[in-house]
Amino acid sequence: MRECTEISVDILFVTESQEYSECLTVFSPITVAEILEKSQTALIAQEYFSSRLLSVGVWGKRVKLNTHAKHGDRIEIYRDLIADPKELRRSGRLLVKRKER
Repeated sequence: MRECTEISVDILFVTESQEYSECLTVFSPITVAEILEKSQTALIAQEYFSSRLLSVGVWGKRVKLNTHAKHGDRIEIYRDLIADPKELRRSGRLLVKRKER
């Protein structure tokens, strides 16, 4: 049996106008899903989604909810993109080209 150890993790969620973050101290072993169940930030994020399933990552890399968290992890809650970045860049270039003419 594994020994329970206290770990600290950060949870982040960002909207167009707000940034939500918190630091939780939990006992390891623990999964990302279990941490999100304890998180106020995750509750706030749920209000922005039509589905209950959150897309998450640790330090910028997407992970599954059953991933075990480690001390110092930064759990990021991702929201859907509003616009396709490629399309935005493409339309921005078109505007620049039109202005030059």
